[in-house]
Amino acid sequence: MTPAIRGLFAAFAGMGATAAAIPAVLPSVEQSVGASVVSAIPALFGGLLAGVLASGLVLRRVRALHLAAIGCLVQAVALCGGALAGTAPAFVAFAALAGLGFGLTEASASVASKAASTSSTAAILTALTATVAVTAALTPLLVALAAGIERPSLVLLVVAVAQSAAAVALVVGARGTAAPVRGARGRRRGLRRASVLALLPLAVALPLYVGVETVFAGWSAVIPAELLRVDPAAAAIGTSVFWGLMAVGRFASSAMLRSGVSTRRALLGGTLTAAVVLGVAAVVTPTAPAFGLVAIAVAVVALAPTYALTVGLALDRLDDDEAAQATGVLVACGAAGGSFVPAAILFLTDDPTAPATFVATAVICLVVAALSAIRVRTASAAVTGSRIA
Repeated sequence: MTPAIRGLFAAFAGMGATAAAIPAVLPSVEQSVGASVVSAIPALFGGLLAGVLASGLVLRRVRALHLAAIGCLVQAVALCGGALAGTAPAFVAFAALAGLGFGLTEASASVASKAASTSSTAAILTALTATVAVTAALTPLLVALAAGIERPSLVLLVVAVAQSAAAVALVVGARGTAAPVRGARGRRRGLRRASVLALLPLAVALPLYVGVETVFAGWSAVIPAELLRVDPAAAAIGTSVFWGLMAVGRFASSAMLRSGVSTRRALLGGTLTAAVVLGVAAVVTPTAPAFGLVAIAVAVVALAPTYALTVGLALDRLDDDEAAQATGVLVACGAAGGSFVPAAILFLTDDPTAPATFVATAVICLVVAALSAIRVRTASAAVTGSRIA
């Protein structure tokens, strides 16, 4: 394993820890500051969107691994601030800053993974995203173990140290990598109109899906805390359970694809199943919260592979040059959804466990399924044919 790849694994592990740590500490932070901080989740993804958009400009002048290291350091500073925040607005602001660093790291590390790969980019990305799921599942357990201390949110300091170590690993891995070529932007051709039209349905579906995932990832500790009336430390395990369910869904989807199920069919099956069980959750949660949580768990498993399936279906419609340009656009679209969908749901209801939350997410899943069902063929798609079916 090269130093660059070791640095990338450290960066993706750090992203998984950040993505899980902030949702996991929400109940304990609310208890500490005496106010709601659920808006930290749309703030986190708003910052992520800003980081992804900024990375497109910075990567023209800075090595991808160096920018990923900067993103890790920004996350470390934000996590330290969040751990020590004494008011709800301060915690929300630090969550947004953590999102900014996350976006810088995610975009630049994804670019660096292609250059660092010695064989298949898809193979290394699969391994890297698996690392995210593992650390995201384990990190909330630290919050649960910290139940005996006065402020369990101080666990964020541990994640901050890990992010600093990841930054060092990335800087070491960047030695000997090529500097960005100035002026490359002018030599690239833009996306063709036909390709833009082919991407459009999925570019709309992606932020809607990411928004739904963010609702359940971001409030994965809040929802069980409210429905089961458990203490904040125990509720943090809900975030571990969420990421464990995500891993189950992703591995199951991978097995289905290997067995011959088409990408489109797997995508439609997952989103439609999620829509149905979320509708069930909306009905049963007020009177039988435990059964409601089971329905939500089934929905999470069904939705788990949606991001990868949607991006893969979109990129299969493009040639290699266009796919490279479209990846950044798709990531930015997803980040936008992670911010505006939870914010819109909070506008409808300030209770993440209200039936309106589950009705709204069920409707969004139906819309995602409908957009994914739209068949658009381009000249490049004709070459890949069966992969898009």
